[in-house]
Amino acid sequence: MHKEKGFAMRLRDISLRKRLWAANLLMVIVPLGALLAIGSVLLALLHLADADHLGPLSLFWPERGPSLTVQYLASDLRNQVDKAGKKSGKDDEALKDLLADCRRFEEHGAQLAVLRNGSAVYVTPGSNPGFLDQQITQRVGPSRSAELWTEDVFALRYAARRGDVMVLAYGRIAARPAPPEAAVPMKQVLEYALFFALLVLTLLILALGRYLSRVLDRQVLRPLAQLVEASAAIRRGEFDHALTVKTHDEVGQACSGFERMRQALCQARQERLHYEENRKEFIAGISHDLRTPLTAIRGYVSGLRDGIARTEEKREHYLAMIYDSVLLLEHLVNNLFLFSKLDLGRMEFHLEKTCLYAYLTHYLQSVDLGTQRVHFKLLPQAGTQQAQVMLDPLQFQRVLDNLLSNSRKYSGQKEPVIDIRLAREGQGILLFWQDYGVGVDPSKLPRLFDSFYRADQARSRVADGSGLGLAIVKEILSGMQGRAEAQLTPGGGLTIALHLPLVPDAINGKQKGDGAFDENHLDRGR
Repeated sequence: MHKEKGFAMRLRDISLRKRLWAANLLMVIVPLGALLAIGSVLLALLHLADADHLGPLSLFWPERGPSLTVQYLASDLRNQVDKAGKKSGKDDEALKDLLADCRRFEEHGAQLAVLRNGSAVYVTPGSNPGFLDQQITQRVGPSRSAELWTEDVFALRYAARRGDVMVLAYGRIAARPAPPEAAVPMKQVLEYALFFALLVLTLLILALGRYLSRVLDRQVLRPLAQLVEASAAIRRGEFDHALTVKTHDEVGQACSGFERMRQALCQARQERLHYEENRKEFIAGISHDLRTPLTAIRGYVSGLRDGIARTEEKREHYLAMIYDSVLLLEHLVNNLFLFSKLDLGRMEFHLEKTCLYAYLTHYLQSVDLGTQRVHFKLLPQAGTQQAQVMLDPLQFQRVLDNLLSNSRKYSGQKEPVIDIRLAREGQGILLFWQDYGVGVDPSKLPRLFDSFYRADQARSRVADGSGLGLAIVKEILSGMQGRAEAQLTPGGGLTIALHLPLVPDAINGKQKGDGAFDENHLDRGR
């Protein structure tokens, strides 16, 4: 048992190339050996064949024409006599075959008589057994088995080896012609033909084996070698080593699967590098934005402790600056906490059926703008004023607050102008938040929603923005099954397009309920 397992293990340890070559070699050797064995047997039979063998061996005699037929009939006649001698009864099958041979012999001019126990079973019409026996005895003597074929007469007496059946044949049949000295016997011709056939078949098998070996190498071994090379490249961290697939068999399917895996790994590596870059920027952004207010607080506290603020008015100013820095720090920490919850998927959304136009109208009436004046224009497309969407009122307020803050900071105007447009798109509503400020470079649009990303990389003032506003907008929209995109406003500025899904009833053209929202949601969000 252990020896069998050890042999199986050694067989599996042999390389696939050697196993395939061994299988291909056996595929050639086995049929070639069988072909040689069959040919050897046939050649042996040819050499052992003589004129007394019946059936197909008569084909190998050198004679031609009627002589071949007479010789075959004489040989077959003797064989039928032996068979009839083993049987009992006059109407058995062997006796019928013997009489059939006699009739065929008569067609060549011979007279025949078949005797059983000395009595005539069959005699050629117009002849008698005594006359035939007398003529044969004059030619060949009284022997029980004798044959003579001369130029003018054919005489045959043959008695069964076992049994009591005898045949007498006598008549004038053309003599057996002598074969020409230059003629090649059929037996020798067939031997040469067989040797030639064996040689051709051997060459064909070898050529086929060579061709199959090349096909095997091209379709199996080379792709496997390329697969090994590609896997080694991946181990080295080289993901750009593409694998070319030319076949659709099992090896081709394996190579195709490996190529898809390589492409997935390459994409995953790109995503990982992008994630690492974002993570580094995220950490750098946190460090910068936290250090700025902390440095301000430290400076003002040091000024109070060292007595730099000697007047009450200066001390109040220092305390006010410390308070503003604490508020800024609190706002940044709150945004970080909110973004982390959104990024980890731990923020709960309470989606409600809401009339978007009514929600925006109330928001613009209640928004706290401070001392700065902002000019809003709410421009609904036909059919959108009653459209109802699914949103979380409190979280969507954060979205609008961040968009408003972003537009005010980068407007470049004392009194910014913001257009809010509503349009129907498929199974949702598009909200376009358009400002006409400084805008951004088109190449930076895809990164505006990355965390801690600012189109202006100077980061000179943390109060101008933490770089989390639009990232939070994107995460909140994703949580409400919507999406956010950045576009350039025609004529200058930035447009943020928000896609919100319509409620199922609105998609089907039906409106159930008024879709009113609780205005306290907005109040609680302030």
